[in-house]
Amino acid sequence: MEEYVVFLCSLALVLLLYGAARVSYSIWWKPKWLERQLKRQGIRGTPYRPLIGDMKEFVKLIKEAWSKPMSQTHQVTPRVDPFTLTNMQKYGKISMYWVGTTPRLIIMDTEMMKEILSNKQGHFNKPPLNPLILILTKGLASLEGEKWAKHRRIINPAFHLERLQEMVPVFAVSCGEMIEQWKRMVPLQGAWEMDIWPEIQKLSADVISRAAFGSTYEEGKRVFELQKELLVLTFEAMTTLYIPGFRFVPTKKNQRRKKLAKDITSMLRNIIQKKMNAIRAGESRVDDLLGMLLQSNNQTDFSETARNTRSNEMLTIEEVIEECKQFYLAGQETTSSWLTWTMIVLAMHPDWQEKARQEVLQVCGKKEPNFEALGHLKIVVSTGDCSVSTCLQGNQNRGHHCSSRS
Repeated sequence: MEEYVVFLCSLALVLLLYGAARVSYSIWWKPKWLERQLKRQGIRGTPYRPLIGDMKEFVKLIKEAWSKPMSQTHQVTPRVDPFTLTNMQKYGKISMYWVGTTPRLIIMDTEMMKEILSNKQGHFNKPPLNPLILILTKGLASLEGEKWAKHRRIINPAFHLERLQEMVPVFAVSCGEMIEQWKRMVPLQGAWEMDIWPEIQKLSADVISRAAFGSTYEEGKRVFELQKELLVLTFEAMTTLYIPGFRFVPTKKNQRRKKLAKDITSMLRNIIQKKMNAIRAGESRVDDLLGMLLQSNNQTDFSETARNTRSNEMLTIEEVIEECKQFYLAGQETTSSWLTWTMIVLAMHPDWQEKARQEVLQVCGKKEPNFEALGHLKIVVSTGDCSVSTCLQGNQNRGHHCSSRS
């Protein structure tokens, strides 16, 4: 009996020492070894801090930047990504910082960017994603290799120019409804001040819902509302101290995230099934992103041959659901930020605002804009291009708040 107890105690001690060694290796020895290897290659950066990395400093700089009004300048980087800017100024165009125990490289050298993005040999793999990100979507952006190529091949036809041309009337409907709502908000004296950021967010969500789901866009809007809430909760969790396995603890926020993810998946499954049934019955045109995705994925072909070839060459319903989630994540925030920034730039340059207005009136008159008219709106298109280029010069413009008079 004593020998058995001694054996168990010895085993427990060995397991304890092994666990302690693994933890020490993961949170100290491996990160410090990686830090030394990067420094030997001339890559400087922030010193390693166990577990938290640079998250505390990242959140601090973001809060400081967002607590102040945005200056009227095209230098937006200090506003949207102060941490990267500070790091680059201090350590150079190729530097590093820490996300938990993982070093991340900041690369501002264009030739090196080109080499990484065009590399076909597989040397530059995507880093492991935070498990919280996978709650949002497991779509194209999270894939690589053959799986990425398959998804890209199937999704691409839905975004061909001739397909997008068909959606211009959809965009016009959403914009028209927003303008009519704004008209009703303006009092009799003709002056009104409003925060356009939430308005543009609603517009972009409405446009993407109509473009993605067509006649079922109201259901799509509800999905996107839930995704927006899930995105906020996920970002909040990612900017706090990362504790492995904590997402499984049944806290109020963890349970809410889990429920949102489950509801979103269930609602999208119902929308997709309805769309497939409607297309099969000839009751729905393939004129929205979901319909086009199902068509290019051969999900609207119900022949025996199509069913037999689907398993290897086509996306499963679960994969289609994940790509639908990505419609929102890839489009809503970027579109609303771009539109808001364009309006800021026009407000900063009233002369160009007037030129753009006169051009629209001259080309379109009182008719709704169509795809053919876009080719004649040189000033309007160049204004949008300029706003995009200024955003790119200062990295990507994200999530600022402003008030504008109309």
